[in-house]
Amino acid sequence: MNKKKILIILVFCMIMWALPEWSASAQSDPRPVVTVSTYAANKTPARGEDFSLTVQFHNSGRAPAYDMFIEFLPGELIPINNGGIQTIYQLVMDETKGIRQDLKVSPDLWGATVASVTVNVNYSDDVGNSYSDTFSIAVNLSGPKYSAPTPTPTPTQIMQPQLVIDAYETDVEVLQPGTAFELSLDITNLGNAGARAVSMVLGGGSVEVNPEGTPQPGISGGEGEFATFAPLDSSNVKYIGDLDPGERITASQRIIVNVSTAPGAYSLKYSFIYMTESGERVVDNQVITLLVYRMPTIEVGFYQDPGTIFANQTNFLPLQIMNLGKQSVVLGNMLVAAQDAALENNTALVGPVEAGFYFTLDTMVIPNSSGPLDLLVSINYTDDFNQPRVYETTLTLDVIEMDQGPGGNGMPMEGEEGMGDWMPPAEDGFPSGGTETFWQKVVRFFKGLFGLDSGKPEQQDYFEPSEFPMEEMMPVESGGSGKGR
Repeated sequence: MNKKKILIILVFCMIMWALPEWSASAQSDPRPVVTVSTYAANKTPARGEDFSLTVQFHNSGRAPAYDMFIEFLPGELIPINNGGIQTIYQLVMDETKGIRQDLKVSPDLWGATVASVTVNVNYSDDVGNSYSDTFSIAVNLSGPKYSAPTPTPTPTQIMQPQLVIDAYETDVEVLQPGTAFELSLDITNLGNAGARAVSMVLGGGSVEVNPEGTPQPGISGGEGEFATFAPLDSSNVKYIGDLDPGERITASQRIIVNVSTAPGAYSLKYSFIYMTESGERVVDNQVITLLVYRMPTIEVGFYQDPGTIFANQTNFLPLQIMNLGKQSVVLGNMLVAAQDAALENNTALVGPVEAGFYFTLDTMVIPNSSGPLDLLVSINYTDDFNQPRVYETTLTLDVIEMDQGPGGNGMPMEGEEGMGDWMPPAEDGFPSGGTETFWQKVVRFFKGLFGLDSGKPEQQDYFEPSEFPMEEMMPVESGGSGKGR
């Protein structure tokens, strides 16, 4: 019995001796701990009013906090302008950083003196471990004031500028991956006060704030999203200047589409940062939409030389569509048309064409006259937004006349090389004078084959009948000696 007690006491002592070491090891694991150190509103808002809330975050842990994602949940206080999302890239040990969030008091808070908002904070340490915390921030509200009935005062108009993008356009009609274009924005001040020192920030920007929450000189424009559209030839911050109430200006910026961008509709954020006449710095965020296409890259030509094109003759046209792009394309009907010419087999349904491959169409053309002949080749297809489009190109052919002999019988013309001089034939097939031609030699050759006279006829002089004397034309008398008189 004593041995059991002694054994139990020894085990209990060993456990008590090990517990402090376990506790120390558990507490020695470093991690970031983010807390809300202070927060303050720029004014005491009333029901339905807008105000700005500055929140200071402090890292009281023993490791840096990275990629802080701060979310203001809508409720009694409603986040405005940015959807209630804020980020802080890094918060090292014992460091404090502040953010400013624009909020609106819910119009449903009748008679309330305090409104609260819930803030979720997610962050990670340097090894990738994730942490999350939730904070509740309360703000005092100004209650309604009751007094004796008095004459209704004339409402005081609030002087505030408001910049709006009325319209925008690009100098390139169809944006594709790798396209560099210039974006023009029509900006109008629709407010009743002037905006001073206006700056336009592509991708979104904000005002620098010190740890106490006071706005500082300078603009933060490096936190925007540039995976699809990126500034070209200049930074994403453009200085515009002053805008009076009702004034309209046009600002432009060179932008390039990323070559890895897939076809689709993409939003592009712009921030206008300016100062009011009272010295307050304001940020107006707006979004526009740009469409990115991936058009087929094709080339229409001939897969072999069509040769000489003759007028009024049937000519062969070996047409070809070549896919020069890096992806396959689906094409619709192909049509070949021309003026002052007849065409055969000039339509076809193309279908899919793989990258680097081709589609051929053998068309027959009969031009009506010589000279330049324009072939209009049109190909139908559907773009990435299911809209019908037509690809058109023009191929120019040089049509010549075929040489014809006299009367259009295809005989060689006079002076044609290798054919000799052509003369109208006499009754026996030979000319009445001149040198023997190629065709005369051919006739004599066939006469020789059949045993006919194939001798070369002598050139003779022909006279009119009136040129002969009458006595020389008298017949010889029969029975004579054969001598003439």
